[in-house]
Amino acid sequence: MENELIIRAQAHDEGAVILLMEKYKGLIHKAASQNHLRSIKDEAYSEACLGFYEAVMSYDERLGVPFAGFAKSRVYAKVHSLFRRYLRVWQNEVSACNKEDNAETEYLNLFEDDINIEENIMCKIDLRKIVAKLSFKQRIIFNEIVLHGKSRTQTAEKLGISVQAVSKTYNKALAAITKYLQKGRE
Repeated sequence: MENELIIRAQAHDEGAVILLMEKYKGLIHKAASQNHLRSIKDEAYSEACLGFYEAVMSYDERLGVPFAGFAKSRVYAKVHSLFRRYLRVWQNEVSACNKEDNAETEYLNLFEDDINIEENIMCKIDLRKIVAKLSFKQRIIFNEIVLHGKSRTQTAEKLGISVQAVSKTYNKALAAITKYLQKGRE
């Protein structure tokens, strides 16, 4: 019965796919409901369904592997890949925040060591020219964070983008400013 459903599903019979998914809904739900996936449960469920569908489409009974085990390995692998992608994103956000804090401190300290007021003013004028050379998006994000004192989260909400996108753009803006400043000192 199950093998017939799999063959029909592989022939793109939607009814057979639905019956198979109904039969294995416990597996799909269990894979998506793991504790470490709580914050991305909906996406994990979608990935689990996709993994199950891929398992159905690529299953070959001639290999001698039971479908249940094959499907389980495919579903859990798909969900695990999703978790690894999110883990990299989360780690990059934390890493980016730490780098940004250090970069901001260094950036703001550029002018504290200057004894000569005239040189300090010239640097600030140069900085305005450099900021004007940034892309529109970089300039907006840089101004929101540095001039207006907004957090990355507040900036992301205001612009309707992710915190990660704000962090990435802000880091690129800081890198560009640092590059321009270093060229000026050479």
